Amino acid sequence: MPKHFKLRSYQRILLCGTCYYLSDDFLGRGTVWDFSSGGWRIQGDHQVQVGMPLILRMDLSDEKSPLEIEQAVVQWVSGRDFGVQIRKMRRTSAKKLERLLGRHCILPQG
Repeated sequence: MPKHFKLRSYQRILLCGTCYYLSDDFLGRGTVWDFSSGGWRIQGDHQVQVGMPLILRMDLSDEKSPLEIEQAVVQWVSGRDFGVQIRKMRRTSAKKLERLLGRHCILPQG
């Protein structure tokens, strides 16, 4: 059982897509299993460590250029799975991410 419980402030969306993650020392390839505007869960081919800064890139089929996250930080690691918190992205990437989230969100009927 985790020692600290932290309520997520972002809605997570299940999605299976390919991404690349880059550190100062390597380029890894992974599958994004869920994502939000605040972070992603990735299953990768290269081991990462908690606290490691990464650059993320994900190709989107309906976009001309990839979604790029300038800075993300590894928050947890479990085997090949890891979670990242998004720290910095350009405005154009934020808009792409917002569109992607909007297409996958199910809004409550009211």
